[in-house]
Formats: sequence, C-alpha cells, structure tokens
Amino acid sequence: MEHIEKIAVGLALFVATSVLAYLFKMRQLYVVTPKLFRNAAISKDGSLCEVIIYNRGAQAEEAIQVELDPSLRAELLASGTADLSLTGSIIKLERLHKNSEVSAILLVENGILDASKLVGVSSKAVKGKVRKTVTEVPPNFARAFLVFLAIAGFFPVTIYLPRAYEALYARYTDHALRNAPVVGWSGLAGYFSSDLRSSYSTKEFPVVFKGLQTSGSENTLRFEVLNKTAIPLIVYADAMGGPKTGSPFFRSVTVDPLSKSELLVPAPPSNPKDGSVVLDIAFKWGGEFIYKIDFSVPSPADEK
Repeated sequence: MEHIEKIAVGLALFVATSVLAYLFKMRQLYVVTPKLFRNAAISKDGSLCEVIIYNRGAQAEEAIQVELDPSLRAELLASGTADLSLTGSIIKLERLHKNSEVSAILLVENGILDASKLVGVSSKAVKGKVRKTVTEVPPNFARAFLVFLAIAGFFPVTIYLPRAYEALYARYTDHALRNAPVVGWSGLAGYFSSDLRSSYSTKEFPVVFKGLQTSGSENTLRFEVLNKTAIPLIVYADAMGGPKTGSPFFRSVTVDPLSKSELLVPAPPSNPKDGSVVLDIAFKWGGEFIYKIDFSVPSPADEK
C-alpha cells in the first residue's frame, strides 16, 4: 500500500510540473475596447475610444499588430508607450513585456470602435484573441494554476505535515536512545519527551527483555523492570491490539523506588502473516502516563 501511495504521489508531481511547464510556455495575447466616448469636443462627429492590449503570458511578445475595421478612419491621440503607432487601420506595437498591458486612445471620425470592429490581434509568435470586456481577459494561467495547487494542497498538507513531523521525530528519538530500538523497542517519542527518561541514560531503558521461558506447553516472556526513580513505577504489557480488559496476555507490575522487579507475560500467538510477536507497553509514573510503546519479541533465531 505504501508503494502504491509513493507511485501516486510521484505521478501527481509529474503531472503538476508538466502542466505548469506547459502553462508557463503558453502565450496569452488579448485586445479589448473597454471605454467608448461618443461625444468628443475635438471632433464634431467623431468619438473617442480606448484600446488595451494585454500580454498575460510568461514571455514577451514582439511585433504586435491590432487590425481594425478598414472602413474606420482613426487617429492615434495618446498611448502608454512611444513604441505604439497607428498606420492606416493597423495598430503596431514593437514589444510588450510578459504579464503587462498598454493602452491607446483613438479618435474615430466615422463611427464607433467596439469589439465587432476589432478584426484581430497577433504577434510574431502567436495569434491573439479579441475580448468584449476587461473582465473577459483571463489571468496568467500559470499563476492561476499555482494558486489552485496552493489551495488544493493546503488541506493535505495540514494532514500529512504532522505525520511527517511525527515520523522524523520518531527517527530522531530512535537515534538519540540508540540501544533501545536495536533490541526491539519502537514508538519511543512519548518516553523520550517524558520526565521519566531523565533518570536513565541514553543506553538504558526501564524494561529489559530477558528471554522466553518455556514450561510444558506454556511460553512466557520474561522482562526485568528497573525503577531508578524516587516514586513507584507501574508497567503494563499486553499483546498489541488486544483488549486491555479480560485479555489473557495482559500483565502489569508495580516496582518500588530504586528497585527492580520481574514482569512475566504469557506469550501471545505470532502474527500469521509475518510470524512477528509484538507487545503493547505502557508506563505510569507519578502524573505521567506513557503509552503506545511497542516491543517486537525477537525470534529464537535472532537471539542466537
């Protein structure tokens, strides 16, 4: 299952990066006439209109041309750049930077200039699109996709980030405690951050497995519990996943301060899938209750 999850994550990352690379290469050239002033004081029958050229892409556009209806007689009054000019019915713009725009004010003597009179827009690299209103001009697709990924990934991150932290912290505790994980202990994060640990060195652990004791058909797991503190220490043991109430494999022992005691636990049946035997161990010490500590019982072959 974990292998399938890794493949799924890898595939999702490949698809996302491929889409993002495609969107960054996509050219987005648009032209729109958002404003029209039918009455112009500088002309008796003329009208003023605004033409805006948008480059929403992630690459600069060069040699841009906006073709107007050739029946219109238009004059360029003002523009946002000196690179823009009007020749006949063609608006020419030498260069427009990525994700930018430039506007021009035209005086039309014989009619009005709206979207229907914009024949088309093009550049050296792409044929653009005419839009009727500014609201129809889309944002940069690559940036929009990044925002989508950020929103879509927010909730998974809130779920998996704590899990990743727990996994890293578990590895850190295993490294810091050194000996305990080697002999079969795991899930030591709670113990590592507890006050109980301060009474033991990194090479020590309160519970030591002493081996398997066989008497007839009964097998018993032998542990030694060492209490190096000044208050009693209670240790609970049970087959992992088994019920605490009424479980035949549940045992506990209370160890007095600065002393040690033996804990005998009936050996539970091994896991039919992999033959493992795992115990669930918990400590109660003063106001602390440390749980979810696991002990993997070594097989006889491992003990030799």
